[in-house]
Amino acid sequence: MSPRRPRRSNGRSGDAVEPSVLRYLARRDRTEAQVKAYLERLGAAPARTRTLIARYRSLGYLNDQAYAARWVRRRLERRPMGRARLEAELIGQGIDPATTARTLDLVYGEISERDLARIFLARKPASAGMLRRHGFSEETIEAVFSPGD
Repeated sequence: MSPRRPRRSNGRSGDAVEPSVLRYLARRDRTEAQVKAYLERLGAAPARTRTLIARYRSLGYLNDQAYAARWVRRRLERRPMGRARLEAELIGQGIDPATTARTLDLVYGEISERDLARIFLARKPASAGMLRRHGFSEETIEAVFSPGD
């Protein structure tokens, strides 16, 4: 089954675009960048895109900070990883660097990268190289593999 593609608006009024965007938002949590890209695919005018994003932000339908915090917590529960890897993944989703940094400071204030590395190793014995590939810092890797840790 091929993925559904949004229909192009071909100059349709903003009223014709809005129901599609609301359905898109209802399916799952979205970032502002994702909604902007969706609106562009629908053919919405840039001014209409800005207006809709501002409106959805004011209504609480879009909140990149809250999205990022929820996404990071879920991601770490499923697959512990280091800060560097999470940062790259968030930025790849269109979360701006400042929001990404605030989110990672918040989450890594709740659980340390060392604790996450220990959880990772408990689930799947790994080498230092594997921890590096999962974004753990050299300091963390040294700490979890050092003899008194």
